[in-house]
Amino acid sequence: MATRTKSTASGYGWVILAVTFLAGFTAPANMAKVTALAPVIMEQFAIGPDTLGWVIALFYVLGFVMAFPTAALINKLGIRNVVLVAIGCAIVGSVIGAATTDVTVFMISRVFEGAGMGVMGVAGASAIAPWFKAEKRGLPLGIWAMWVALAMCICPVLYGWVVEALGMPWQAVWWGTVVFDIIVGVLFVALYREPADPQQSEDEQVPHGPAVFGRAYKNPALWGLALIFLFDEAAFMAINGFLTTYLSQELQTTLVFATAIASAFGVAGAVCAPLSGWLSDLLKTRKWILLFALVGGVAYTAVVFTCQDPNLYWGIMVLAGIAGGFVPSVIWQATPDTVEPDDVPAANSLVAFTQNLGMFIGAIFMGQAITAFGWATGSYISLVPCYVICIIIFFAVVRKHLK
Repeated sequence: MATRTKSTASGYGWVILAVTFLAGFTAPANMAKVTALAPVIMEQFAIGPDTLGWVIALFYVLGFVMAFPTAALINKLGIRNVVLVAIGCAIVGSVIGAATTDVTVFMISRVFEGAGMGVMGVAGASAIAPWFKAEKRGLPLGIWAMWVALAMCICPVLYGWVVEALGMPWQAVWWGTVVFDIIVGVLFVALYREPADPQQSEDEQVPHGPAVFGRAYKNPALWGLALIFLFDEAAFMAINGFLTTYLSQELQTTLVFATAIASAFGVAGAVCAPLSGWLSDLLKTRKWILLFALVGGVAYTAVVFTCQDPNLYWGIMVLAGIAGGFVPSVIWQATPDTVEPDDVPAANSLVAFTQNLGMFIGAIFMGQAITAFGWATGSYISLVPCYVICIIIFFAVVRKHLK
């Protein structure tokens, strides 16, 4: 049984936020290793974009597999144990990846490394929220919401610098994440507590009925958002997976430059995510902010793998921020509005499932398209249509049922 500590007297909630954020950070930090160092990995294992697509995609397998059962596992095993299992899987996966010279074994290692992507989205907020009063959760949960974006800002340029500027082998990055994950795991065991007096609003203290999955899934707006998330993430995460490869191989940039661009795109997404929330509150609409972002996604996918001037990517960064920051943020904001309060966990599970499934599918399809048709044609076949489909879903379903 987890140790309980009183939150309001000690301010210990901020310690919980810190260790939970670090635990969450391990997952996208592991994700970024292959996407940032894709050119090096392709050379090491003598693989092409088609196989690289599978290497990238397999990281997300446990993300969509764990989307539905994570809440039940937390109730049964506790947050501490579930998070430690995810970190443990990441450590095992990183050790296997660093030690192997076989691409099949390397691909299996990526499945283990991705465990945290399916767990931390549910576990993170569940660990942090009870430590703060409802009216004071905005800041800590807003900080927590950056657990993926911050990793995408820091890790690509860090990994590129380690391999190219320091001249270290790519395995050094893998061993570095092993050490980091172990340290985070120890800190989480030592510092994680459950509050003795969980902070709840009056509404949260009112007994509610059980979430009804069937009732939630009858809502067309929820399905529209979930399907948009699937196609959005299929395109956007495919770009993240292959961006450094395109820049370094097709445009002949250095790996440090390529990873710096990838990190800059992460910064843009991190800035645009809260900006979308501010705009939706200001304009009192979510659906038109979403449409604006989807149109930005069409423009982004049309130019990202057709641009021939590396310096123009500092401008393309704006489109990356709109597509990568606005769309997910608006979807997570709007999802609770589509269902009854009791059904929010069920709704979030569906959206999390389609998000991770989209990441999985997109990397595979983009890798195959590049191999078969090249970068430009592959983009117009596999990426641009994703956002066009999103816009069709928006007008067919979401526009009618969302504010």
